[in-house]
Amino acid sequence: MEPLPTVSDWTEVASNFDLRAFLDASEDAVIGKTLDNVIRSWNPAAERLYGYTAEEAIGKSLTILVPADRMEELRDILDRIRRASRIERLETVRVAKCGRKINVSLLIWPAQDTSGRIFGAFSIARDITDRTQSAHDLLRLRETAAERSLVIETANRVALDILASNTGAEALRHIAEAARTLAHARYAALGVAKPDGDGLLEFITTGLTPGEEAVIGARPTGKGVLGLLIRRAEPLRIDVLAEHPLSAGFPPNHPPMDSFLGVPIRRGDTTLGSLYLTNKEGGGPFTAADEAAVQAIGAHAAVAIHNLNLLSRQRTLISGLIAAQEEERRAVAYDLHDGLTQYVMASHAHLEAFRRAHDAGKEERANRELDQGLRYLKDAVLESRRLVNGLRALALDDLGLAGALEQLVTEEKARAEWDETEFLHNVAGRRYHKDLETTVYRVAQEAMTNVRKHAGANRVRLTLLSETPENGGPSHLVLQVQDWGVGFIPEHRADDYGHVGLQSMHERVTLIGGEFRLKSAPRDGTRIHAVFPILESYGKKGDAAS
Repeated sequence: MEPLPTVSDWTEVASNFDLRAFLDASEDAVIGKTLDNVIRSWNPAAERLYGYTAEEAIGKSLTILVPADRMEELRDILDRIRRASRIERLETVRVAKCGRKINVSLLIWPAQDTSGRIFGAFSIARDITDRTQSAHDLLRLRETAAERSLVIETANRVALDILASNTGAEALRHIAEAARTLAHARYAALGVAKPDGDGLLEFITTGLTPGEEAVIGARPTGKGVLGLLIRRAEPLRIDVLAEHPLSAGFPPNHPPMDSFLGVPIRRGDTTLGSLYLTNKEGGGPFTAADEAAVQAIGAHAAVAIHNLNLLSRQRTLISGLIAAQEEERRAVAYDLHDGLTQYVMASHAHLEAFRRAHDAGKEERANRELDQGLRYLKDAVLESRRLVNGLRALALDDLGLAGALEQLVTEEKARAEWDETEFLHNVAGRRYHKDLETTVYRVAQEAMTNVRKHAGANRVRLTLLSETPENGGPSHLVLQVQDWGVGFIPEHRADDYGHVGLQSMHERVTLIGGEFRLKSAPRDGTRIHAVFPILESYGKKGDAAS
């Protein structure tokens, strides 16, 4: 058995290297140890790095600093020190007094006496935790770059594919799941806000067990942290949710939550919803890299939600348009039965009576029956022209928009026997795209028909103005039909202009990219206000208008 080194041996080594001055001045932890790992020297930097004072460390085994999974590494180093007098360099892990693991860079060289006998070793340790963590993060980002790109692209393509098959909610579920996978979260949820911002249209969760899904049983309230998230323009990261002053707003049976990462889903300045994750896998908070990745996913969710809203709106418009078309067909059928058919049948009856009277030599009666039959035929011709004009505004082709509307006002005044009508405009002689002219005419026609049938008014005004914004934006047409009749409460006509005539006008204006507004109140009349973008101007009357 080798003799133990004496204090004089360590003193001699220290004096040879002027070791005491070196130990005190060094910014790195310097430790002297025996070949059986007993600590014999401990400088101030070692105390700062590991947390043990010299009194606590000297005489203890070096294993107090070595994790269990690094013990074999420690034995290998000592074996190499015994076999050869050489310096060892390595990067490894040590444990501080508080239990924190520290990444260190070690420089180890043998301690020898004057005869060259190796009786221990010195090590210099430098904390490289930040550098190692940065390198690890960089490596992780590099390793997952392709994965993240793939997940985001997949989320986008899945969203588009599912939206094409008319199941937008499933697209949002895939996006929420992609965010959960990307950030390694236990739970993810995506909420779609109502247009008025009061509550949610959709609420989709991923990561819950069937049992957890069953017991939640409610959507978030939109208060607390979730309410804060909806009002923010930037992501929200909370390391420990229970410690946040606004840790509320979730269903009462929601699974326990620790870390939280929420991203508002925005399109321009409008908040469409929110995407949030909880409980980072492995514990600990969500990182800046998680935030960036989920924010990118949130941008895809914004596109999906916007497309879903457009799809829903389109379905509503198409459904309403089909209903309006069916109503128009029924109206034509009623007009044919109650108008044109009655005139033709009456004319036929009087002409038959004329023939019989004429054959009987009753010329006076025959003439009366002939005159009456011809009058009914004339009425039938007028009625047929009115019906044809209702199907296609022929007056637009002959008179242009202003002329056709003027004729419409005149005809409706005669039919309804209104006392006063006005038609104000600044578009005399101007022609527009045929779709725009037809839409404006039909909306005005429907509005005037509603006034005649329902308003009980004696005064009506129709206004059509071409306006150009002061800021130089595109010109538009403004149509306004106002009556001073009985009025009504718009909300009582069902949601979204549920009354057929109002719905038809609203849909016609919206489909062409315009804006429709209705104002009415009992005993205060009704005003229809529609703004149309000018699709294409054809200049003065007589220019090309195809």
